[in-house]
Amino acid sequence: MTSTTPMASTGSNLARLLDDELAFSATFNGRYSNHLAMALVALDQLGAPSSALEATFDAYARGASEPREDRATLDERIIEIERDGIDATLARRIPPLAPSPGTRLFHPLIRLGYGLDADHAGQVAAALLDWEGHLLDLGIDVPAGGTRGVREVADELAGRADGEWGNTFDLAEVATRPEVRAAVADVHLDASTLDELSAFVIAAHVTADDFISLHMVTGARALRTVCGRLDPSVAAALIAGAVPIMLVAYAVAGAPPILDDTALDELRAAELPTRAEIAAQAARSADAHVIKLANTAVVEEARTGDRLYRVAAARVLDPRP
Repeated sequence: MTSTTPMASTGSNLARLLDDELAFSATFNGRYSNHLAMALVALDQLGAPSSALEATFDAYARGASEPREDRATLDERIIEIERDGIDATLARRIPPLAPSPGTRLFHPLIRLGYGLDADHAGQVAAALLDWEGHLLDLGIDVPAGGTRGVREVADELAGRADGEWGNTFDLAEVATRPEVRAAVADVHLDASTLDELSAFVIAAHVTADDFISLHMVTGARALRTVCGRLDPSVAAALIAGAVPIMLVAYAVAGAPPILDDTALDELRAAELPTRAEIAAQAARSADAHVIKLANTAVVEEARTGDRLYRVAAARVLDPRP
């Protein structure tokens, strides 16, 4: 079990801010996810100065934050992790969650990935608790015996879209549609599925440039991070659970026909800021979604060499490519 993502700094400032963040609820206004912990670790990985992390924390504390109401339960979970270790806790807690990695539009999964990067027991506990408390059941069985790759199934969904998939955040409703259920059921799962998902979501996002597809990209990065800390069988179950929600999310984003290889290569060949420039610009942003996407793009381009990640990041920082 090895992580494929960089460790955030374990410096006292980040650790202290992540500790202090636990006073805040995982949500605010009854429906929106608290992005603070994710943004703090992403900023740290982008090389932002301590002052930027402090400013981000202070802005959230003065703004949308709401106090945590389940602190006693969270403290019990932290004790569990400190007693048994992070990996043992994940081995016990992840299997029941494996069918629902898209809960809250991937935010608990993303928070867990960043908590693992920071090796922070409190953030790992908070992410698992949020995930467990709001499980998204799409009512779609994990694909079994399918014959096609993820991209092939996405292409079928795009062919059936006719502009009627979007304009909703109701993933569960879209998942009830017979054509979606039939398409998802025919995905073939194997050892390459995680790589297929990663390639699919970045191509889908540079095509759709949509709020939902952005979360697919950051969610796929987190999925890889979490799977790196799991036994292979548990990781396989979590990946299998991610396939339906990623495809349903693509449908909710409108299922636009993904750009062909020629068009994607043209985007890759465009003049783009360097990864260092992207990191520096994102570190000055006040938007957690920009910070997380840029951070994911820097990490995933370094892992894969695919400049599509840089295209996605450059768009949110300076919408030219």
